[in-house]
Amino acid sequence: MNTKHIIHITTPPVRSGKKSTPDGAICGNGDLAVILGNAPDGLRLYLSKCDLWEGIECEDAGGLKPLGYIDIPVRADLYAQYDVEQDLDTAQLRCRFAAGNAVCALTITVHKTENSLCIRSTGSEPVTPVLHVFDGETGRKGDFTQDGVQGIFRIWDGDDHLYETHVYAAAKMIGGDFYFFAATNHDVSDPRGTTVQTLQRTDAARLDELRRAHDAAWQTFWAKSAFRCADASLETAWYASQYYLAVCAGNLKFPPGLFANFITVEHPDWHSDYHLNYNYQAPFYAACSSNHAELTDGYMTPLEEFLERGASFAQRFDCGGILYPVGIGPRGMCTEMDHKLPRWFERLFLGQKNNQIHPADIPIYRWRATRDTDYAREHAYPFLKECLAFFEDYGTWEADGRFSVLRDAAHEVPIYREDFTPEKYKKVLNDKNNVVTLGLLHLGLDNAIDMARALGVDADKVRTWEKMRAHLSPFPTCRRFGQKVFRYTEKGQRWNETGDVGLQHIYPGGCIGLSSPPKTLRIARTTFRMKKRCCYKDDNAVTSFYPMAARLGENPKRLLRHLRRLMAKYCLPNLLYRFGGGCLEYCSIAANTLNEMVLQSHQDTVRIFPCWDPAVDCAFENLRADGAFLVSASIRAGVYGDIRIVCEKGGVLQAALPYSGARILHGGKEQIADGNTFTLETQPGDEIRICRRS
Repeated sequence: MNTKHIIHITTPPVRSGKKSTPDGAICGNGDLAVILGNAPDGLRLYLSKCDLWEGIECEDAGGLKPLGYIDIPVRADLYAQYDVEQDLDTAQLRCRFAAGNAVCALTITVHKTENSLCIRSTGSEPVTPVLHVFDGETGRKGDFTQDGVQGIFRIWDGDDHLYETHVYAAAKMIGGDFYFFAATNHDVSDPRGTTVQTLQRTDAARLDELRRAHDAAWQTFWAKSAFRCADASLETAWYASQYYLAVCAGNLKFPPGLFANFITVEHPDWHSDYHLNYNYQAPFYAACSSNHAELTDGYMTPLEEFLERGASFAQRFDCGGILYPVGIGPRGMCTEMDHKLPRWFERLFLGQKNNQIHPADIPIYRWRATRDTDYAREHAYPFLKECLAFFEDYGTWEADGRFSVLRDAAHEVPIYREDFTPEKYKKVLNDKNNVVTLGLLHLGLDNAIDMARALGVDADKVRTWEKMRAHLSPFPTCRRFGQKVFRYTEKGQRWNETGDVGLQHIYPGGCIGLSSPPKTLRIARTTFRMKKRCCYKDDNAVTSFYPMAARLGENPKRLLRHLRRLMAKYCLPNLLYRFGGGCLEYCSIAANTLNEMVLQSHQDTVRIFPCWDPAVDCAFENLRADGAFLVSASIRAGVYGDIRIVCEKGGVLQAALPYSGARILHGGKEQIADGNTFTLETQPGDEIRICRRS
């Protein structure tokens, strides 16, 4: 099994600087990122930052922008021998271009504790990096000189902007190292002055401090959990999933959108905004199960900043609570708000009514995984309560006592098309009880009730929600090729060959799994089987379809084979995926799927190795299960090893083991499991050891 996790790239990038998803090696600290590309005479380091938003609302303007780039001339004969290591463990890029005795060798580090980077040259060839501002056509840009410091700036402002963005950056040589620093008005009140002062006070000693702090921070990050696998490609992919989210999710005011802070073009697709019908939340799917709940710290920021506007949108439907459009930006932005467009208001929603409750799955996952009442009180519960308030008013109580949701499209309706007419799309605009919304309502109601009780609040609301949950319309079904499957809607769209919208009540909704009634599980598996020909490679499905397969108990050999094929066909050299949609959303696929294969807990039972191929050696440490349990386990040569479970919050632990009759050591006592399941009452801090009987 791997001890180091390195992505080795031997071909120069061809997409960086040209496509929204780059293919060059990437390093970053959660806010500032470096993406490798090509300069006319050698290497280019694109510079991107999470908060460089042009705060203008328009269909064809605004969005996340690049900062600039650093060009490093490299002789053509050296550059032809392209050799770059993207070290996931240390978050460094190591470049080596060599021909004969001539070597250009660079180590590039974006410091984890400061928005700065260092380029260290260790080869025989001299290195002279040159800083440039990005030649974008929007805003103001240029060079500046102050107190002996030379740098660059980009500014986006004006009366048509919701907010201003100012970024200043500068660089200097410190001994043989190239040091670069950037600051924005979102970081500090005086970004230009801060940049100048930081450059002036940084010397070799301070640079050494930054390096030590960087190394310590990444060591702390990786120490929180681990995944080891005899298949090195799967193990590296798991680490890449964590790495890419850590590289871009550190700015708590500006969390990552579709293309994170991997921006190398002036106009990334869809403004690189927060798409709420799965794209924004998908990168965070595995954060809590991987024991990196801290990576979701900034997730709620744009959702909470949109609350006032979401309430005004809900009022247009005579409803309380909040209603969100498909795409939003930071600080209450609506990324495609353009009153000149026909049907501009409808275009924001694309026929859907669940884009506010869909992103609630991440705070719900965090609540279930951590049982953090402070987080629930401050973030998860207030937001979820507003989501449900909309459906309390918008939903319909039918004559037979069911609670239904009408006029809520399962798929996006192309209201943006020039040939759109309501008559043409009348059927899907009037979808009734689509399974996505029903699944999300189940997830939301279950956890709103749970949080309210844990917080000791809103007993009257709990009664309302319990009634809604008890009478929520069932998931619609139909017969297809003689077999019973889930239908997309009760009335409206029946089926779609592509995409997995008709299955998202399973994942991320969490409504069906291995503990479900056999009849329900059989329908789910039949539906899954009919969808898998397309969905194992569909760019709008892969983020949820793969973990869904594990939750339904898909053949693990087959599932791993599909995962390897997906990586081989669609991964770029840097292990980002090249699909027609977003970019960052796919980074969770490997970790989320592998986590669900070795540990599941979404139906109140902690299942260890529920869907794993025993022919593949594997070990994991401190993966996080619902109920705030940290689990470690292994399998080697087909034999399952000891299991360790640490209980952070205490409470009832119900577990399903991969073998029967285990010895369970807890609180100084030993018991023998009856079959492969057991139930224990635990206290905070308890540690449970589970061993096979010899």
